[in-house]
Amino acid sequence: MDTPMFGSAAFFGALGSSRSIEDSDSAALVQHLNSAAVEGDRERVRGLLMQLLHCRTQGAKEPLQAQVAALEHLFYAMRTMATTDELTGVYNRRGFEWVANRVLRLLCRERRGAVLLYVDVDNLKWVNDTLGHAAGDRLLMATAGVLRAACGDSAIIGRIGGDEFALLVRHSLAEEHTVLRRRIKDAIAQCNAAGHIPPLSMSIGVAEFDHLRPVSVLALMERADRAMYVEKTRRVPLDPGRPRLASAAVGGG
Repeated sequence: MDTPMFGSAAFFGALGSSRSIEDSDSAALVQHLNSAAVEGDRERVRGLLMQLLHCRTQGAKEPLQAQVAALEHLFYAMRTMATTDELTGVYNRRGFEWVANRVLRLLCRERRGAVLLYVDVDNLKWVNDTLGHAAGDRLLMATAGVLRAACGDSAIIGRIGGDEFALLVRHSLAEEHTVLRRRIKDAIAQCNAAGHIPPLSMSIGVAEFDHLRPVSVLALMERADRAMYVEKTRRVPLDPGRPRLASAAVGGG
């Protein structure tokens, strides 16, 4: 099975690194440093960095090496924070494009293909306007959970916009994207069977990556976005007052 390709693991997998940044203390420090930097509190930033270096070098036989290791650890934690969507835990657009383009270059060398799925969450604006943004946030978090459950360790997952997600999945069989769509449809059904309100529905467009005719991830996203729009206009009513919340399914699956 391939290395997990969403969340922080995808960065380290793409970089060929086994470094882990899941340490809760580091995550908390990154949050504090980010807040201090945003607020322009230079003294607080310095104090936090001094605290980090002091804690990591206490009792160390090589203090300088310990300081470098601590700063390196912090750097990777902050980079992951900068490329992760805070609400859903998947990549943000910056992180998705960076990792996906790197993977596409690797696939060209390996002579392997991939598919990119562009996902739009149906009726999110209606949910936000009618049921509140908390309900909309639950819908987005459910979407990320469904995509993880359906695609497992094989996909790079990113939240590209407010209600749009993208997935890049390596494959060796031309028909694999139909299998992925079926898995997503099943995962949506399981999610909605749990009785979450509002129910989840999504439209999906697909673009194939051919290593013999390589293109950028942006080009793939544009193709898949156009395909998604065709599906969405076919499936979802244009009247925002009558959303199809009762029929949560993936069309064409």
